Parts: sequence; C-alpha cells; structure tokens
Amino acid sequence: MAAGQISRIVRTVLDDPRTLVGKLLCCSTLILLLFRLAGGKAKRSGGSIPPSPWRLPIIGNFHQLTANVHQGLDALSLKFGPMFMMRLGSVPVCVISSGEPAREVTNTHDAIFCNRGSTKASRALFSGKNDILFAPDNKFWKLTRRLCVSALLSPTNVQSLHHVREEEVAQMVTVIRSNQYQAVDLSDLFYKLASSILFRAVLGKKIGTDDEGRRASNELRMKLAVQSTNAITDLVSFEDFIPALSWLDHLTGLNRKLKKTAQTVHAMLDQVIDEREEIQSGNNIGGDDNDNSSRNDGKGLVNIILELQRKGMTGLDNLTRIDIRNIVLDMVLAGVSTTAAAMKWTMAELARNPQIMKKVQEEVRSVIGDKSEIRECDIDRMKYLKCVIKEGLRMHSPIIIGRRAATSVTIGGFKLPAGVTAWINLWAVHRNPTVWDRPSEFLPERFLNASYNFKGQDQVYFPFGLGKRICPGVDFAMTEVEYALASLLCWFDWELPDGVLMENLDLLCSRSKPSHEIAPLRLVPRPRPAPST
Repeated sequence: MAAGQISRIVRTVLDDPRTLVGKLLCCSTLILLLFRLAGGKAKRSGGSIPPSPWRLPIIGNFHQLTANVHQGLDALSLKFGPMFMMRLGSVPVCVISSGEPAREVTNTHDAIFCNRGSTKASRALFSGKNDILFAPDNKFWKLTRRLCVSALLSPTNVQSLHHVREEEVAQMVTVIRSNQYQAVDLSDLFYKLASSILFRAVLGKKIGTDDEGRRASNELRMKLAVQSTNAITDLVSFEDFIPALSWLDHLTGLNRKLKKTAQTVHAMLDQVIDEREEIQSGNNIGGDDNDNSSRNDGKGLVNIILELQRKGMTGLDNLTRIDIRNIVLDMVLAGVSTTAAAMKWTMAELARNPQIMKKVQEEVRSVIGDKSEIRECDIDRMKYLKCVIKEGLRMHSPIIIGRRAATSVTIGGFKLPAGVTAWINLWAVHRNPTVWDRPSEFLPERFLNASYNFKGQDQVYFPFGLGKRICPGVDFAMTEVEYALASLLCWFDWELPDGVLMENLDLLCSRSKPSHEIAPLRLVPRPRPAPST
C-alpha cells in the first residue's frame, strides 16, 4: 500500500544524507533527539483522544511503518491499544485493530465515515472524476454501484457466467499439464485467470477469437490490469502526505511517471470501449452471433451501460466516456489483484500444511469421483474446501479498510476529530488471540461448525469489508476462487521445487502485501490420470 512504499522511501533517504530530502530528514532527526533529551515522550491520551506513539517532525510516524504494514501496526497496537493515533506527514490516522470499534466506524457511524478520500494516483487514473472505489457517498456513487451489482455482480449474473469460469480454469489446467513435473508460477497463472474472467464479464466477449487474437487480447488486458493496479499501490506521492514537499514529486519523476501510466491505461480502456460501441452501432449487443468459435459471454457490463445510456435511463443519460472508463477501471482494481491473491495465499498455506492439503484433496476427489470434469454445482458439497478458503482469507486479509471522518465523532470511547482517516487493520482483527484460538496457525476446522460468512454480519470476520462500502463482488470472487482451487486440488498433487525449503514458504506467508509480483508462488504439479469419460 502507499504508506508502506513511503516508509521505504523515508528509510532510503535517511540512509543517504547526500540527497536534499535526506538532509531535510536528518535535520528532523536531530530536532527529535533534542526533543527527547528535553523530556519529550510518546503522546498518550490525556482524556478523549486515542494514545499515539512519538513522531518525527515533518514525516510524523512514517519511520515506524514496516515493509509488512499490517504486522507493524499490529505490533504498535500491543503497546498503545486497539485504537491509537498516528500522523503520516500531515495526515492524521486512527489505527483500529479490534472488531467492535471497526463496526462502529462502518455501521453505527457509516454516514460520517462514508468517504475514502483520494490520492494523487487515483485522481490521475480516474481523471479527477467520479468512480466507485474512491468517490464520496453521492448520487453518482450509489447509481453506478447499483448498476454494477444489477448488471454483473448479483448472484443471478454470477451464475450465468459459469461457462466463462469453466473455460478459463480449463485453459489454466491445460497450461499446467503441459508443464508437468516442472515448477509453475501459480501467482502469474492466478493473475491471468482473474483478469481474463473479469474482462470477459465486463466486455461480454473475448476480443480475439483465434489463438493469436486471443493471446494479444489477454496480453493487453494483463498490461492494463498490472499497470493500473501498480499505479494505485506503488506510485507514492509526497503531495498526499506532506503537501509542503509536493515539489519533490516533480523532482523524483513521479509526476511524469504517473502521467504516462494514466495515458497508457486510458488509451487501452478507450480501445476496448470503442470496440463495444462499434458492436452496438451494428445492433449486435453481446458480440458477433455468427462467430461460433466461442460461447457468448452475455451482454457484458460495458454493453449494458451503453445500451441503457442510449435508451436514456435516468442518471445514465449524462454519463461521459470518462465515467464509463472509470467504471471499467474500478472493476479491474477491485477484482483482479485481490482475487488472485486469495488463491495464491490459500495454495501457499496448503503447501505449508501438507496434511491439510491431503484432507481437502480427498474431499474434492470424493465429490468428483470418476467424472472427467468439475461443475460449479459440485462445489456446494465441498464443505472443507470452503473452510480452507475462509481460513486463507482470515490469515491473509487483502486490505486495510480506510474511511475518512466528515465530522468529529466518538469511537470506542475516544473522540476522533473531523478529517481523521480510520484505518481498520484486518490482519490484526483476524488474528486477535482473544477471539481466535491459535490465530497464527492455519486451521480450517475452526470454520466447520461456525456461522462466519463474507457479509460482514459479525465483528470478528469480515475479509470483504463492512457496511455500505462492503465489496459488492463477494459472490463473483468467491465462486471463481472455489472453482479454480477445486480444479487444481482435484487434478494435481503439489510439491515444493527442488532446493526450496519449507522455511521459504514460511517467509512468503509472513508477508502481508497481496501483490503477486512481490513473492511469486512456485510449486511442482504432479498430474493425476484423467478419468475416462
């Protein structure tokens, strides 16, 4: 996330006093030392404000953020409590590591914490216009979110796309079989799978129908997904946290890089939207019906928006090209990296726990029996698989939920000022030892007789968020994750590559960032003989 990236930048420049920023921060350090010698101590609650660790001038508490931000914040919560204040540059942040105050933020006071705020990167990618992920709680946000749910993310629409998931997962299985007994990069395969399924759902049809065309299409989509996601998570702006140092964004080349990234992403999005408009202008909503090379993927979100816009649906008649582009980009940012990460972390934990992998494989294979393929209707009978995935999401929660207070408010007995950003650290909530038995261990059995679900109905387990901004794509993502993992566990046995020790997986699983590029997961598949039909 951005905070972790800034933390590393701060540490780098502190180690290099030759740079202008390094000199500035070194001066700040000297000021801090004088302050400490004069008796300065960590700021604690003098009444109603949450306690706070001591901070450096200018940069605030950035130096206390570790590479694994979730774990670093959890460590601070052990010292300062489940709610504590930080200042990241000039931005006040309240870190929440407990389920009860998290629910107060997202449910009890959701009208106050209904906005996420924006970053320099998000403003560039979304052209400073409305979107779903970062827009405030306004009419546009409600309209477009409702549209995405009704046109793409509802249970009925998710079910209608079952053949898309089956085709794309079958393609992934074929690729793995062609590399049998050689290590495969599951991180990369999961990312490609998630992006292919999402784009077919959003666009309504594969762009290319022959092998060459489809390959070029997938490469374009992957490039779009990677560039847009990295722009949000990796491009760190001083302007966002220390406005007085915003000129450094130009000096470091960030402004130029962000502008180039936004232009590239916009051009690719315009390309795919142009194609949808051309198809609609030919009165062929959903694709070329004369093309028998692939099954029709339905109208697709973009086609539905264009069709409703053409019909003058209230609220959509004024949608601009930028608005439509932003909706597609929202789907990419919300639906690719997080879904791929859920599959990756679950497979990594299974590789670390071979007895659990064996148990879930036995369940999957007993359900499938002698059948030569898996259908999504089979998944409902795989209860232990569902527990395995829930446990993977508990141990590797994909996000820190951020909400900005519109007015002052009391949370957990503490008074938070207007403008403060509440960070809900799901990693800490989902590993709270007062709630979870042996929280650092991968124990899917804990979910067998529990009522936890993904709807955020309790205070201890909500991997997809809480309240009105809960992820609307829960069904879309989980159906994909369950089917993909069931296929890999049914058709393959999995081993660590030669020379890779279990300790390497321990290190991988200790990381909290969901990016598939940070630490790829490589495992060796041992194909099972395909049952005769």
